Amino acid sequence: MWDEITNRKADYFYSAVMLNTDINYRTLNELAERNVFRSYRDLYDKELLNRIANEEFDLKPDTVYKIKRLLDSYVDIKKIVTKYEKISMENRINVVSVLDKAYPYNWKVLSGMPKVFYTRGNYALIDTMTLQGSVAVVGSRNPSRYAQYATDKICKELGNKGITIVSGMAAGIDRQAHISSVNTDGGTVAVLAGGVDNIYPPANKDIYDLISMNGLLISEMPPGQIPLRRYFPSRNRLIAGLSDCTLIMEAGNCSGTLHTASFAANQGKEVFVLPNNIYYENAKGGLKLLEDGGNVLLGADSVIDSVTRSLMYKHMELGCASELNFRNDKDDFTDKIDINALRELSKVRPDMLTDENWKTIITDALTLKPLCADELCTVTMLPFYKVSILLTELELNGTVCQEKGKYSLTFV
Repeated sequence: MWDEITNRKADYFYSAVMLNTDINYRTLNELAERNVFRSYRDLYDKELLNRIANEEFDLKPDTVYKIKRLLDSYVDIKKIVTKYEKISMENRINVVSVLDKAYPYNWKVLSGMPKVFYTRGNYALIDTMTLQGSVAVVGSRNPSRYAQYATDKICKELGNKGITIVSGMAAGIDRQAHISSVNTDGGTVAVLAGGVDNIYPPANKDIYDLISMNGLLISEMPPGQIPLRRYFPSRNRLIAGLSDCTLIMEAGNCSGTLHTASFAANQGKEVFVLPNNIYYENAKGGLKLLEDGGNVLLGADSVIDSVTRSLMYKHMELGCASELNFRNDKDDFTDKIDINALRELSKVRPDMLTDENWKTIITDALTLKPLCADELCTVTMLPFYKVSILLTELELNGTVCQEKGKYSLTFV
């Protein structure tokens, strides 16, 4: 076991190797599958690399060759590591590993997320996203006033509910999303294509400074790395992965925003699209997403429902469901869950539901046809005495009525 300082050097070393040598994920996967490496940090173990180069393990010739080339450049790679460390020290940049407890939950449950990434700013926002939810907001670099207005309004509403807004700090919609959410309860996270010390585009220096003080900057690229064109699609996958759902505010047919939507859909997350003018060229990519089955974005409420469903399962796995409240201590969080989520929750965590939630489930069942108390016990999986109490209360407030042993809604 290495100490913390050595672990961090190994993290920097990994980044330098992946950017400056021909070692790739396939190489690392083979080394892990053959039980040569316990983790990517073993790249920093020069003694182990020498054993691989001496062919002490049963590995593909190409893998051995790549390790030999790494050993040839080992001194140069360590110089790059020293540069990374210097830039990190000067700019208050932190390095985070997939082996750390602080690694984002939303990335941890997906494949293909970075083993090492870098941050600058308020890292506590990672916990905020896990507990309160996060939404990716992306769109055109040259948005219409309508799209900017909707972005501003929706981001403020979501942020004031404690939901973190994630975007890419590009011009246009990204910029508006960050500005509108950076000072809300949820805050904002900018995922960059270059190192977190690199301001791109330069015109966004004002919001870069604002986010570095009050929000969080994230990148899988090491300090000092300039944003190259080929890095942006990879950046978009991280934006989608970090979020519970994605909002497409405006996008043309060839917009890079569509990459983010595709990544989100492939990750099993909901994609919402702001409806727009069918004759507006800069909106046709988004309209195509709607045609392909995307959700229509009509406001913050539907997004909150989506985030709540995502958090419900996440918190059950983490064992912290009671903390799901969107910063509204007066209301139980289950009051905000739609009927589909309530049905699912009743199956896996019935203890989390209030009497009002159970009444909602009962009245929903009665919209189909009149049912007797025994049938409602089957639907709700509640004991007979509990269903009887709930039905009595619903009768007293005039919601249901009983005729010949069957209960029905009073308006049916």
